[in-house]
Amino acid sequence: MPALPLTQEQLDDAARLKLRFAEWQKRQKEAGRPASQEAAGEMLGFNQSALSQYLNGRIPLNVDAATRFASVLGCPVADFSPRLQAQLSEYVSALLADANAADGRHGPLSGARRVAAGEDPDTVDIKLVKLKLRAGVSRFETEPLVEDGGSLKVPKNDIVRSKLNPDALIAIQVRGQSMEPLMFEDDVIVIDPTDKTLIHRELYALNFDGDCCVKQMIKRNGEWYLHSINPDFGPINARSGDISVIGRVVYQPGRSLTGRL
Repeated sequence: MPALPLTQEQLDDAARLKLRFAEWQKRQKEAGRPASQEAAGEMLGFNQSALSQYLNGRIPLNVDAATRFASVLGCPVADFSPRLQAQLSEYVSALLADANAADGRHGPLSGARRVAAGEDPDTVDIKLVKLKLRAGVSRFETEPLVEDGGSLKVPKNDIVRSKLNPDALIAIQVRGQSMEPLMFEDDVIVIDPTDKTLIHRELYALNFDGDCCVKQMIKRNGEWYLHSINPDFGPINARSGDISVIGRVVYQPGRSLTGRL
């Protein structure tokens, strides 16, 4: 049976998405980063053919594809599909309602609870910490950074969309200039210490000889390299020092982040 033709609303979604994608390609090229459909497809997790069909209105966007596009393009789903943003909002509301109905027990959104007076029901507080590391030791301790408010507010939509457990996440400050202009000194990012499996092109917080650094991990010829965004910093072979993974970078304020670039 042939596929049903797309509705006008779905075609409008595709047109807006294609415009946002073109804007993303321009930013990528200006920053000297990969901007082809093939590169974008790798970041999105589907092939170039599927990407082209989404952009040209050959197949309709769904919530899963839309959230992937939003994460890579660095914009909310509503920018190209108000229809799917409404579905996503309803889904998040349902999850939160189920979690609150559990009255303290873990529901679909682990760590969800009743919102106290004065709290923002649309965000989750992630504790802001300083890492205490030792060279050659993968375990680490944390101490709270109370002088910076003690926590980072992360939209619940991002937590649900990425299927994260907020109780497991921690927020840390970026040190150094190696990840500029993506991340600057003292920028705050969220990492998931339960996610340590290296994936090509993802971003990770690492224990490098007792110091915390944030790098993109690149695999070439069977070996892992620590890659910096700032061209003034060259790649580092992972075998060149005592390196252990602290956790994958899962969120950066103002930008939904898969980590792949």
